[in-house]
Order: sequence, then structure tokens, then C-alpha cells
Amino acid sequence: MRIVRSMALLTAGFLFIAAGGCANHAAPPATALPTSALLADVSGPIVAPSSSYLQMGGKNPQGVEIGVNSRYLTKDANPWIPVMGEFHYVRVPHQQWEDEILKMKAGGITVVSTYVIWIYHEEIEGQFDWTGDRDLRQFVQLCAKHGLYVYARIGPWCHGEVRNGGLPDWVLKKCKVVRRDDPAFMSFTRDYYAQIRKQLDGLLYKDGGPVIGIQLDNETGNAKYLLALKKLAVGLGFDVPFYSYTGWNHVRVSDDGMIPFYGGYPDGFWLDEPGISKAGRRQYVFTHILDDANITEHLTSRPGSLILGPTSKYPYLTCEIGGGMAISYARRPYMTADDIAALPLVKLGSGANMLGYYMYQGGGDLIGKLSTLQESQATKYPNDLPIINYDFQAPLGQFGQVRDSYNSLRLLHTFLADFGSYLAPMQSFFPAAMPSSLSDTQTLRWAVRSDGHRGFIFINNYQRGAEMPDHANVQLQLKLADATQTVPAAPVTIPGSSYMIWPFNLDLNGTLLKSASAQLLCRLDGEIPTYVFFALPGVDPHFQFESDAVPAIGGTFLLRAPDGRQARVLLLSREQALHSLKANIWGAQRLLISPANLILDDSTLRLQSDDPRNFHLCVFPPPSQAPVAQGRQLTQSADGIFARYSASMPARIVDVTIRQIQAAGLPRKLHMGSRRKPQPPADSDFDAAAVWQIAVPHNALDHAENVLLRINYVGDVARAYIGGRLIDDDFYYGRPWEIGLKRFAPDVLQKGITLKILPMPTDAPIYIQEDHRPQLSANGEIFEFHGADLLDIKPRIIYELTMR
Repeated sequence: MRIVRSMALLTAGFLFIAAGGCANHAAPPATALPTSALLADVSGPIVAPSSSYLQMGGKNPQGVEIGVNSRYLTKDANPWIPVMGEFHYVRVPHQQWEDEILKMKAGGITVVSTYVIWIYHEEIEGQFDWTGDRDLRQFVQLCAKHGLYVYARIGPWCHGEVRNGGLPDWVLKKCKVVRRDDPAFMSFTRDYYAQIRKQLDGLLYKDGGPVIGIQLDNETGNAKYLLALKKLAVGLGFDVPFYSYTGWNHVRVSDDGMIPFYGGYPDGFWLDEPGISKAGRRQYVFTHILDDANITEHLTSRPGSLILGPTSKYPYLTCEIGGGMAISYARRPYMTADDIAALPLVKLGSGANMLGYYMYQGGGDLIGKLSTLQESQATKYPNDLPIINYDFQAPLGQFGQVRDSYNSLRLLHTFLADFGSYLAPMQSFFPAAMPSSLSDTQTLRWAVRSDGHRGFIFINNYQRGAEMPDHANVQLQLKLADATQTVPAAPVTIPGSSYMIWPFNLDLNGTLLKSASAQLLCRLDGEIPTYVFFALPGVDPHFQFESDAVPAIGGTFLLRAPDGRQARVLLLSREQALHSLKANIWGAQRLLISPANLILDDSTLRLQSDDPRNFHLCVFPPPSQAPVAQGRQLTQSADGIFARYSASMPARIVDVTIRQIQAAGLPRKLHMGSRRKPQPPADSDFDAAAVWQIAVPHNALDHAENVLLRINYVGDVARAYIGGRLIDDDFYYGRPWEIGLKRFAPDVLQKGITLKILPMPTDAPIYIQEDHRPQLSANGEIFEFHGADLLDIKPRIIYELTMR
């Protein structure tokens, strides 16, 4: 047996090596845990999943069958873990849909979920609008064009921080009760469902389309109502493989043709808590409690809680893992990439077999014909949202910004694409020593997915808002069905604020990898298959094999099985992995790494960045000839085992002209709403706002994919206008406000942008995280303006890499 310890990382020069890490603060001193405490019994019993009673699944005209059993989804009878991301088509201009769909696909999304929001389509009774940004059919067709499935969440009530939860005002006026099996409400709902069915004609899975599922209503505990909605939908021809409902409201539906979906958020804009939410802290602890609102401070369940177990009736599937968080007027949580990316890892370790994010793509509300369309206390909802801004701090922002969370989540998605079928059948097991409470940060948080012989270890030493200690000298004892195994081969330190997945007893094309303290990313098929891992900052990457490993180049080594089969192991840094994309391109599976954002459209690869120094690309295995960019064959150079290509892009500096035309008046008097939450400013309050006029150069948008106006201010509420038309707004929460200008051309070039910013009332009971909370300025106001710049200029197509 050979153990490879502290293996050197691939030292390609194009990226940082072992840079950064997950920690965003100084960690408390390392804690040495006794080995006896780190024991998990994963020996079983392993219960085979069942499906005979489930009335779900379907086949398309090509004969591809998708189904479900009590543990996981299937595709052509193979285990399948899809990754679903929420994208509200009505909140993004239809001209941008295709680019954003391609980004989602490159991020590892396989299913696009979307609300069909009633008030957007029938704001006025009988006047349906399915055109332009409301064209559901076109949106679904674009998803199909790029090989993505669609999950339609058809309401009638969706919430989604929309006015009336998506119900038109006229429905509320005409119906004495809503969201019940009431004849009047169900009649209007039937008419609306019929319209959706017409839009999706020919696009259901059975017809060869991408629509594989329907969610009915949202967050209701009324089982009778859900059954009535399903009967209505089925009667109208919504014949899809899966029907679902959100399962966190203790609802139990007596229909084996419907399945509950779950979720969980790192924080909530709707909460009344003064600090980091306790509700969010639950999401960072491994648990088998599905309806997570029942998890108390002591991690115990209440009577009636749904518990995941080997004999559970349905698989653990999610539709609302927080891909970020919206900002309300009273509560403004600030999300980091780690806040977002640690959460789905915990869900997977707890047994989840589908990751579904809300939101994955941010957007903005339109202003309706009769009113604004956002949630507000004025419409008898608990919170006030911005009139337009629904960025949600999502992996893909309101104007298509690619956030750090996009890259962090892609690490998981890339892994699931290659190893999800291997993981899905495995049960979830917890160690003997679990945290005693949500406040217990001293007990290492880990879980195991295993079939009794092999599997994956999930470790989460991250919790939003908490300083997690380093755990030194960690080795984990696994009691398997036929042996007890120690992982990893030598003790390692688990740094504070880190999270990771380790494989054990993994077959690498005939060679058994007993354990690794590095995270598995993907597999590249070829004459010699390559297994790509990445090292976690601060964690020594130990590999233990049953047979000898033969070191080759710095961060790679070759394995030869007893039967002669070979495999290659490639070890990246986490920073390299964050900027990597596995792609079927130029006739083979390849790993692409670039500091630029990578978007693949068939055989064309686009690189996008605001920094001209980022337009280079490393490829493994190298193609037989250099790609062509803009009609010119690129020069190829060697970078370790990678081929490196570069293209020069001249820097372009475009300045804006800013002129203040009005100083801020006195801070407004704060008013409290009916729910004892502070109310946002009214339109008339902006008469006393500080006002700036920003002129945008006529050539600012030339040859640009997107140009962002980044506004740096400290205050309360800001609005942006073009010629008197409100185009966006922002509640200050610590981040610069970004506005994409491309969608407002040519008006923005001709008229510029008018900014109106209000100081924050000094007595406002508004929650902003302590590390981002503004302080009183010298004149006793909470207000600062630091200017605005066109900081993020993304050339439209940097180069198209195509083989001659």
C-alpha cells in the first residue's frame, strides 16, 4: 500500500495557487478532538429503495424515461441527481434570456424552475399578455434549445415577493376566499391554468418538450386544496412526470402522484430577529429533519416532524435552497459566497438527492398598468421590497453579473454531473457525536453518504455569522459493513469556516482509492481517464491507495491497476477549480481553466471579463491544433500538462460625468406600518432627496456584452430614473449598487441617469449586518456619496474558440 502525502498542486502559472481559502475572519484557536469522538457507523442496514406505489414518471418520444423511487430520481433507470435553478423570466428582459440560460448551463444547472406569475399575465381581468418579457413559450423553447429541463411553478399563488403573492387585484375583489377549494376562486384559477396549458402546448416532456414537472401553489398547508388543484391541472392536460408541492408547512397529501420538495435559507428578509437569524443557523447543521422549522435550538424534533430514514416514502428533494437573499426595507442581510455554498453541501450530506436553488438568477419587477408589482405592507403583506430590484444576491445577478457564489456552487454541480448516479443510492449516516445545539461550534460537523462499503464524507465547519474553530489532528473512524476504516490516512487540520467532501473506497478505473483528503471535482473520459481533485486551503491532500501510485508531473500521477488499466489523478488548487469548466468540446471531454467567465454555446466558447488581463485559457487535454479566435489561429504554449492560449484585449476606459443638482433635505420622519415594521419612503419623500445627474458617454456601450454603472453610497433608499421613468431602486445594505445599462439603450445615452438618494433616518429600526452598518456622519446623518463609475465593461464576444 502506498500513501501519497501533501501532494504538490499543479503549478500552472495562470491562476493563484492555494490562495485565499474559505475563511473570511480570524479563526479561534485550533481544537484537538479525541479520535474516539469521531466515529460513524455506516454499516447499515442498507435498505433498497421502493417505487411500486409511486404514480409518477414518464417517457418522451425519444424513449428516455424519467422516474422516481423512495430515495432518488431516475433517468433510463439510472440514479439521477438534477440541479435546479430558479429563473423568473418576467423579471429579466427577453433579449437577455438566452445568454442567462447559457450561463446557468455553464454553472451546472440542469433544470430551470420558474414561477408563472398570474398578475403579470392578467393584471386586468380577461386581458392576458404572453408577449415580450411575459412570453412563457419562448422562454421554455430557449431552455429546450440548450438542453435544459423546465419545472413550472404555476401557482395560482406563488409569493415570490410579488404583489398579492401573484394574485391579481381583481381576483381578491371578486373572491370572498382565495387559496381554498372554493367554486369562484377555482373557476378563475381554471381559466388561468388553461392559458398556461395553451402556452406549453407541445412543450411537455411526453411531447418531446423540456417541461418535466409542475408545482401547485406554494407554501400551503391545505392538502384538500392541493388535491383540487392537481385534479384541475390534470383535467386540462398537464400530463407531466412529476407533480410537487412545498413540504415545509406540515402538509401531508394523500396522493402518491405528488411529491414534497424542501429547502432552507441562510437568512431571511422577513424575520424579526435583530441579528444573524437563528433560523438560518439551522441550515449549517446536518439533520434528517426535513421540515426544518421544527429544529429547535437543541436540535430535537417536535411531534409530527418529517424525518428522513431508510424507509422514507419519498426522496429528499429540494426546490428552495437559498441561492442568496432578497433585501426588505426593515431587514437587509448581506450574503457571502460561503453563506450560500456551504448550505447545499449540508443538504447533500443530510441525504438530499436534488439541489434546487431560489433564486439562481436575479431580476427586476416591471411596473404594471395599474400599480407597482412588488410585495409591500400597503398590500397587506408583512414586508416592503424594492419597487423593481429583485437581485436576490443570486449567483447570477439582476443584470447578469456573475457572482463568487456562482463559481463556488459549480464545484458541487460539476461533481454531481459525474458522480451523482454513484451518490444517489447511498444512505445518509451521522456520527456518534453530534452538535448538542445550534450554538455548539466545538463538535466537528460531519456526515457520511454510503452503501456500507464506499461513499463520501461531508464536512461543514462553516456557519454564517459564527467564528468556527480549527479542528486539529482530525481522523474519522468509519464502521463499514466488513471493516473499520480510518480516513484520511494521516491526521489533518479542518480549518475554521471551511467545508468539503472526501471520497473513500472509490474505484478509479480498477485502482481502489481508499481515501483522500482532497475534494473530487470530475472525471475526464479518454484513453486514460483522468480524475480531477482539488485541495482545500489549509488541508493537506493525502491520498491512500491499495496499489502503488506512480508520480508523474507535479500535480498529477498515474495509477496502474492489477489488470493493466490506467488512470490519471490531477490535483488542482481550490482557486483553479473555482475557475474551471468541464466541457465536451473539440471532440473530447476537456477541462478548461480561465480567470474569465466561460460560456459554451455548442462548439463556441466565449470568455467574458471586465479585466483585459483575464483573456487567457488553459486546456487539458490539449486539442490537436490551436483554436481559432476571430479568424486567427492562436499561439499555443505549454503550462504543465495544459495548453495555454492568450488573446490581447486593449483596456478601454470610459468615464461618466457626475453633477450634483440638489443637496439632501432634512431626514424624513419615520412611519411604522401595521405590522410594526418601518415603512419605506413614499414618492413624495424623494422631493427632499440628494440628486445627481450622470451623463453616459455615447460610446460606452459599443462592443459590450454588458456595462454596469456601479454606485457607491451610504444611505437609506436610492432610485434611478431616465427622463422621469423609474428604472431601478436599491435599499442600502453594504454593497455598491449596480445597474446594467445595456437594456436601457439608447435612452440612457441620450438622457443619462438621474439618481435620488435619501439619508437613513437615525432612529430607524432597520437591520443591517454589523460589519456593514453605516455610522453617523459629522453632520449627524447616515449619508455618504462616493461617486459612480463604469467599472465592469464586458466585451460582447472576446473570442470564439473554434477548431478549423
